[in-house]
Amino acid sequence: MKSSVLSFAASLALQCIGAVQAGVITPSSPTVSIKNGTVHGIKDQVWNQDYFLGIPYARPPVGPLRFRPPQYINTKLGNINAKQYGVHCFGYGADQDGFTQSEDCLTINIVRPAGTPSHAKLPVALWIHGGGFREGGGPDLRYNMSFMVDQSKKIGSPIIGITFNYRLSGWGFLSGSEVEGTQNLNAGLKDQRLAMHWVKENIKAFGGDPNKVTIFGESAGGASVGMQQTAFNGRDDGLFRGAIQQSGSPIYWGPMKSPKDFQAEFNALAIAAGCADAPSPLNCLRDAPATVLNTMFPDQWWQPVLDGQFLTEYGSQALKNGRYVKVPTIVGTTSDEGGSFGTIGAHHDGHIAAYFTTTSSWSSTTIQELLTLYPADVSIPPAENFTGQDDGTSLPENGPAYHRAAAFVGDYMFIANRRHTAEILASQNVPVWSFRFRAVPNGLPAYSGAGHFAEVGFVFHNLNGDGYDGPYDNGNPLGGPKAAEYAGLANFVCRSWIRFIAHRDPRVGTSSSDVKWVPYGHGSGKRQIVFDIISTGGSYIETDDYRKEGIAFMNEHSLQTQR
Repeated sequence: MKSSVLSFAASLALQCIGAVQAGVITPSSPTVSIKNGTVHGIKDQVWNQDYFLGIPYARPPVGPLRFRPPQYINTKLGNINAKQYGVHCFGYGADQDGFTQSEDCLTINIVRPAGTPSHAKLPVALWIHGGGFREGGGPDLRYNMSFMVDQSKKIGSPIIGITFNYRLSGWGFLSGSEVEGTQNLNAGLKDQRLAMHWVKENIKAFGGDPNKVTIFGESAGGASVGMQQTAFNGRDDGLFRGAIQQSGSPIYWGPMKSPKDFQAEFNALAIAAGCADAPSPLNCLRDAPATVLNTMFPDQWWQPVLDGQFLTEYGSQALKNGRYVKVPTIVGTTSDEGGSFGTIGAHHDGHIAAYFTTTSSWSSTTIQELLTLYPADVSIPPAENFTGQDDGTSLPENGPAYHRAAAFVGDYMFIANRRHTAEILASQNVPVWSFRFRAVPNGLPAYSGAGHFAEVGFVFHNLNGDGYDGPYDNGNPLGGPKAAEYAGLANFVCRSWIRFIAHRDPRVGTSSSDVKWVPYGHGSGKRQIVFDIISTGGSYIETDDYRKEGIAFMNEHSLQTQR
């Protein structure tokens, strides 16, 4: 099997480590002149692609620039050696495993068809990684743009693929009264914004069209896409012309908090760093050793907040009021989102109610009303609504109410928000397509269903499972005895994304045998595509009305949940 951009870059780094460390540029390197210097990349002869990796897009956010918005690079960098990925930003979780991490981490990576001239004006796919705003990075093997770019060439719609890093956890989302009013909140989201501005200013030199950028992401990345659409009261800065929200939306998965909600975390951090009694605890934290902050941040969960500037209102209200960038949009979730989020051990109503008491801002009365809309005496959920049926492999500790709780939690965190977003966009005549991904990846028991992140390998056409480990057979969610079926679905999913990126419509150029993905309409026209492999039903179009009463109730009470 052909190597990917990531495995190729890793092997090249091992073979030529001396040259890379010394900054040596070889004559065969593809070069691109940008505003701040000349970028020297790599040509992969196997994939016939050019890679420009680890390009700085902002000044290092260190010292006095720590906990501040990212700053433009306003000096010449000369020759920029872009032959290997940069480090991950500091983060906390399994997505950081195996990656060198640093505070100086704001870099961007570009994959293009080899030799693309500067006048090519190719559409651009800009990926925002997920990870709960506390882990992840652009160099993650699972987000390998090489496969998607290759597929784009095969269908005659070549694109340029981009990934990048942004600051995570407290490094990017420090909050509290000391930070409020300083314009320093939501620095991680502002990193994303500056990366988009960098692409707008420089992508033409790589052969991309700055007016044909689509932003896409999953989980926190999908939420980031939505937040970029609602940023600054929905101000359109011309940074993107399409958006894809996978398991995320402008409506946050939990309560969207204010800076003061994180005061206890800020105080604990200041005490640990010896900054509590400083004249300016925030400035003191800027001087604190990174090692000290790294001992505190793993136990704290910093998130985006309503800051009155970048995010001015709850996502549900921004959509309702039309304060978002109105571009063609894809929204979607997996079928079984909730099974990935703490529904183990659900035995009765009390367990489900306790979960929502601690994770939402719903009143106890609202929670009890919702429980009646997810009744225990009904098979929750039936096959068309939830693929995670017990095939005898479900563990006893899952509890008898596991599937019911999973449906409840998945609707609350992702599915209700996805439906609400699709309904509002369609009602305001914004082109929108919706999907439900129900293919269960290789090696997972049937009771787990198509959980959170299940579609990502298919979107990136990652047939050999680069970067995957965990529960999958042989570390490959697209491998195993159904590998051929997974490959067929990956073709359909990945190429649908490419068609949307290239043409702002996933139906352009589809074959007569492909299921036609209809736009999300009004009333009875609320239809979406279901992605699945042939042996479990294949892909088809459905009316988006499953668990109608419960989801409608959640969306009617969005403000009570602060989102």
